[in-house]
Amino acid sequence: MAIEVKQQKSSNLGSFLIIILVLIMIGWLVWEFLKPSDFFKQPDIKDLLPASSQGLIEAELDINQVFNHPVFQTLSPHIVWPLEIPELGRPNPFKPF
Repeated sequence: MAIEVKQQKSSNLGSFLIIILVLIMIGWLVWEFLKPSDFFKQPDIKDLLPASSQGLIEAELDINQVFNHPVFQTLSPHIVWPLEIPELGRPNPFKPF
């Protein structure tokens, strides 16, 4: 008759924590020194517009001058404002027909 001794399984919790700690440190180093936020910054509007449209950046719009212009004064609205909203559905949706 043979006697078997079962060994307890050793937990790898310590090595698992060390691996997680090393991964966190590597992630922090990558974030700190490579600065991924510099790669994904929003472009400036001056870089996006072609050279012929650069005058649009310095353009100033006087709203009062637009509203008081004779051509704007001749415009007429084609709708009534505020819009009339028709009633939809029934007042009591649970009432039988």
